[in-house]
Amino acid sequence: MGDKDKLKQVLIVDDEEDILWSLQNNLCNDSLKVDILSASSGEQALEILNKSKQIDLVITDIKMPGISGLDLLIEIKNRYPYTSVIVMTAFPSNEYKREAILKGSLHFLEKPFDINELREMVTLALKEDNMFKGTVAGVGLTDVIQIKALSGVNSALRVKEGNHQGIIYFESGRIVHAICDDLEGEEAFYQIMEFNGGLLDSINVTEMPAHTIEIPVEALLMEGVRRMDEKSAALAIGEETFGNDDKDVDGKEDNAKKEDDMADLKDVLTEFTNIPGVNTACLVGRDGFLLDSIAISGIDTEMIGAIASSGFGASESMGAQLGKGALNMSMIEYKEGPVMLSPVGEDAFLVVVAEKDANLGMIRLKIKKHTSEIVESAAI
Repeated sequence: MGDKDKLKQVLIVDDEEDILWSLQNNLCNDSLKVDILSASSGEQALEILNKSKQIDLVITDIKMPGISGLDLLIEIKNRYPYTSVIVMTAFPSNEYKREAILKGSLHFLEKPFDINELREMVTLALKEDNMFKGTVAGVGLTDVIQIKALSGVNSALRVKEGNHQGIIYFESGRIVHAICDDLEGEEAFYQIMEFNGGLLDSINVTEMPAHTIEIPVEALLMEGVRRMDEKSAALAIGEETFGNDDKDVDGKEDNAKKEDDMADLKDVLTEFTNIPGVNTACLVGRDGFLLDSIAISGIDTEMIGAIASSGFGASESMGAQLGKGALNMSMIEYKEGPVMLSPVGEDAFLVVVAEKDANLGMIRLKIKKHTSEIVESAAI
């Protein structure tokens, strides 16, 4: 039998012999064919896992003498991250369920259960080996969230950073629930967004939790970015206050930073043109002179800057006349796509030119996220 035809291995762990016997003899049928192994304790299960190293799925009870099902779950996720786990219990408890989910299982089955229900869960769990697993490094968490939202699927995204972890639930592409440590709902989501790097694990969900989040994904992301910006600003103020007491004598670090400013600005502007459908991003002074830009060939960015300054000024004047306060963002929508204008500091504004099929929510999110970086890089 070749590797493609090799049966998936399922390890059943329970201290009740009748449960082991029943599942060993009844789990497989014409539609579900797997190689079943069994263990009567968590310790025995770890021995089998260590010896085999090819167990695809573990079905374990929670309450067992010695190593409990939850402890076993932790060991499996630490040693064998690509092994799926289904947790069984005859003692239904929301706290057990929450703990199992946070420790690495999104499959939770309460005894007594219908054998067909377990078969469906096993079939689903064994398909998860092609689901996304990876690190946050090099990819923005907000980008991953946007992709999952646009896909319109029912799934869950688990994010781990050090000893902290959280899970975001998606139903038909909408974020409906989140848990992070002791938090739930929107506050849990915002806490997850503050994770600085970590591991991502995207898994199908067999049972969707109660909805605790009702606002759209775009609004959640924008609020999350706003909170992070506020936190970063507060930290920057604290560092600046501390730094004033111990300034660098020769200013070498300041000079090095100035040399990198323009390169940093190019990188930030590139963030916008990396969004599908965005072809131009310009930083323009209020006098209409172009400060910097990223654009596809053939686009006259200096001309864009000169013309956009008039539109930007008119938008600000309208807001003042109507008593609407300071301008946050202005969008002019044309037949072939929008042009978005947003103030950057007191002396400049950002121009983003996009095609008609561009993701406007992503553009707004990037503007809000990167404005402070542009101000710092351009020294405006």
